[in-house]
Amino acid sequence: MSATVPQHPRSVPAVPRRPRHMRRAGRAGRVLAILALSATALAVPAPAQAAEQVAVSLGDSFISGEAGRWWGNSTVSAAAGCTRGGTDRAAYRKLLICYYDPQRVYDGTAVHGEGTGCHRSDVAEITGLGQAGLTPVNLACSGAETRHVINEAFKENTASQAELLAQVAATQQVKVVVLSIGGNDLNLSGMLRRCAAMYMAGDRRSCASTGEGDRFLAALPAVEQQVTLAVQKIRRVMSQASARSAGYRLILQSYPSPLPSSARVRYGEGGGGKATKRTLVGGCPLWDTDFDLMHDTLAPAIDAMLRRVATATGAEFLSMLSAVEGHALCEQGTSQAGPLDDAAGLGDTMEWVRYGTAGAKISQGHQQEAMHPNAFGQQALGRCLLALYRDPGTQPCNAGMPRSQT
Repeated sequence: MSATVPQHPRSVPAVPRRPRHMRRAGRAGRVLAILALSATALAVPAPAQAAEQVAVSLGDSFISGEAGRWWGNSTVSAAAGCTRGGTDRAAYRKLLICYYDPQRVYDGTAVHGEGTGCHRSDVAEITGLGQAGLTPVNLACSGAETRHVINEAFKENTASQAELLAQVAATQQVKVVVLSIGGNDLNLSGMLRRCAAMYMAGDRRSCASTGEGDRFLAALPAVEQQVTLAVQKIRRVMSQASARSAGYRLILQSYPSPLPSSARVRYGEGGGGKATKRTLVGGCPLWDTDFDLMHDTLAPAIDAMLRRVATATGAEFLSMLSAVEGHALCEQGTSQAGPLDDAAGLGDTMEWVRYGTAGAKISQGHQQEAMHPNAFGQQALGRCLLALYRDPGTQPCNAGMPRSQT
């Protein structure tokens, strides 16, 4: 598979161009002529400039493009293989020295200090709608919660995402708004870190056995209310937008399960610890029961909750639950890139989810990229979104969808 990397979607509202002012005449004898021409121009109104048609993404890391830096995962961790088997899109070589610049992928939203790192990548899901003739505008941000959509600024966003949407809708024709939100309200990433810590410590307890899963499920009703408020806020913003955006579509999407069931994990469970293959090679240090908890219980429960919100608010629903099925982290039938590979062309066999940066992989990227769809995964989500946009009845989204939609 040949990989095409699109240009960065716009991550901030564009500033409309101001018309060029008429220069003043240099000679007094031309004043009357200029006044006459001005009167004629005022009598004939200029044609209105057509507004650009845009697709706007709002929400969290699963739609901002988090982990889009990576073409899969690699066993190569050091400069001996500068691009790490072709997986690291931020890598480049200069005078035989390897350098890594995440801004090559995340532009100005790469981590550059405390409280930064929206990680809007150039392969973010919303770029898939470029094939439908829409200009992507990415306002989503890694780590965002519902409050950051509704009324709070966060990281690189100097205003809430709803306010930024209003700014876009004031000058552009918004054809579609796509929202991914709720996972951070539930602190899903924090739970997965606690699950991994128990495995790496050799602690035979798991998130499933300590009640983490039950506590997570108990939090769903409150988060459902918050997601509902976020959708309603978007509706209010768009109701106040200019008439050109009146026919917009609002799509609420769910999350792909980043993990397979335990029966599909390609590394043995062993006794846990930091030296196991699941930890050092796979980057998936979890007990079998926690693979099953995430794949069979929690991901479907989140999917069902978000579907209820979409139904209640009249939004379209895009289920991403199976979007990386067959290419999940540590799943049988997938592989990692070796030092002689060019991972960009290996999408059929690679993992589409970024591994945890445990052990020897600590130097590769940022921890916040872990468990997120990588560049292959982001492109898969983009294909799902494009299919739904072109045919509102298209379901389900799965990894077997065609690679190109033209």
